[in-house]
Amino acid sequence: MSVLIVGGGIGGLTTAVALHQVGITAHVYERAPELREVGAGFTIWSNAMKGLREIGLEKQALARGAELKRFHTLSPKGNVIDTEEMESIYRTADATSICIHRADLQQILADALPSEQIQTGKECVGVEQQAESVTLSFSDGTRAEGEIVIGADGINSAVRASLFGTETLRYAGYYCYRAIAKTNELPADEAIFGMAKGVQLGFFPFGRESQTYWFVCPNAPIVRGTNESRFDHKTFLSSIANPLPSHLGHIIRNTPTEDLIIGNVFDRPPRSTWGLGRVTLLGDAIHPTTPNLGQGACMAIEDGIVLADSIRRADNHITALRQYEQKRKRRTAMITRQSWRIGKIYQYENPLLVHLRTLTFRLPIAGWIGRKTQQRLLSSTLPKL
Repeated sequence: MSVLIVGGGIGGLTTAVALHQVGITAHVYERAPELREVGAGFTIWSNAMKGLREIGLEKQALARGAELKRFHTLSPKGNVIDTEEMESIYRTADATSICIHRADLQQILADALPSEQIQTGKECVGVEQQAESVTLSFSDGTRAEGEIVIGADGINSAVRASLFGTETLRYAGYYCYRAIAKTNELPADEAIFGMAKGVQLGFFPFGRESQTYWFVCPNAPIVRGTNESRFDHKTFLSSIANPLPSHLGHIIRNTPTEDLIIGNVFDRPPRSTWGLGRVTLLGDAIHPTTPNLGQGACMAIEDGIVLADSIRRADNHITALRQYEQKRKRRTAMITRQSWRIGKIYQYENPLLVHLRTLTFRLPIAGWIGRKTQQRLLSSTLPKL
């Protein structure tokens, strides 16, 4: 069997490694000239750690990431209003959670594949289906033919566009600053999350020594996030940092402007059709989600495990793809919708709603609901490979 994967990110590489583990060769085509260090940190929650376990990479991820044992929630004034110990949740989920640099996890996955199975500098510009095969066309004039094509090429997926045409992204109403700060002022296993008027923020320990991953998501029209070069981002971020405890404010203020990654936050409403014929999609290519549950990369990892299992079990390639899609639609749609709704709460601007939100987070019932939500997200069951 010949499987072609468009996209060498977390989802595409996870799928290739999972297929490799069950004896199926997949070739990965990545548009970037190399698998270079881009992006910032993200959380790999227990549900995705179990996916990495299935492909034999959980220990490597643990070694490169920082385990998250405790979460603190801050009020708009910078005071701790809730602390969540994660041990019982992880015990129920049967795995821990980590924060890791995207590039580190990408390298772990790439190293698990024979080097000849990954080709860089391959921008997909066309997908043509025949009765018994699929052909990819690349911007350099080359082509590749296989029996299955998997589009794992992100939120602006060329494979998705080849199937369904141009579809509009949904702007969440806020953008995001992300950065890696060269400081280790946080405890090694504690994360901090905060909400104020029209903004949410977070600080995470990082697998890399003496570094902290942080983000700030403020409400704004879409243009302000990335296109307005006249906007003074450092002054704005300093105003966000002012109410915070001094060590957290220091992290934001001392991050150089050139180290900031600024991006608008988009998703797409869940789609009923994921693929056609010998082509399917996974990860952000089909279910991009807002970052409020930290499940974007986790969903891509889950997709890869389920897809590999479906391909190895089915006698018919097309049947395998439709079975995978059916297995994944409900869970990914639930997470996309829930993340969107939670984001609206996190980004409240109305002073009364902000005050009520703070009061709610102080209540024991809020912690109970949070734990139940986390358990539902993290205790998913994946197939054994």
